[in-house]
Amino acid sequence: MFAIPPPKAVHLWLLLLLIHPCFARADDDSRTILAEEVLELAYSPSTLRDNFSGFIDPALDAMARDGMPAAARDDVRKAFTEWFDQEVKWEDIKPKLVQIYAHDFTEDELRALLSFLQNPLGRKVITKLPLVMREGAVAGQEYFVSKQDSLNAKLAPIIAKYKNKTGN
Repeated sequence: MFAIPPPKAVHLWLLLLLIHPCFARADDDSRTILAEEVLELAYSPSTLRDNFSGFIDPALDAMARDGMPAAARDDVRKAFTEWFDQEVKWEDIKPKLVQIYAHDFTEDELRALLSFLQNPLGRKVITKLPLVMREGAVAGQEYFVSKQDSLNAKLAPIIAKYKNKTGN
């Protein structure tokens, strides 16, 4: 004879079904697929290179301000560029980026991001953002350099205090 399970047993079964890994996995799979679609629009090998340039250009500018000769900066740029071209592969980094996006964004957020990236403003953001980031990095670096003397003034007594304690 078939017996109707008590309500607590039904609740337990429902809870177990809800937390079963297959349900979480389905959500993860859809987020992973959406994250891949977002990355196809937001990143590419050329975007990766632009982001790299956004890092290296301000560093080279700082080297110039510190007196590094132009020929040396050119050699450093060439070495970095050759290294990037030989070692940095989109196929290697893409799965890691997909994991980050799938982890850090909900499915709804990924859908909204995908929708944004598919419209004209989203496409403009993708093309302009590396330039904006590079210009922002340069502006930030110049700003912080202008504040360096006041930071050095604050740090000098601390350095002197500990220098005297260690005898260095």
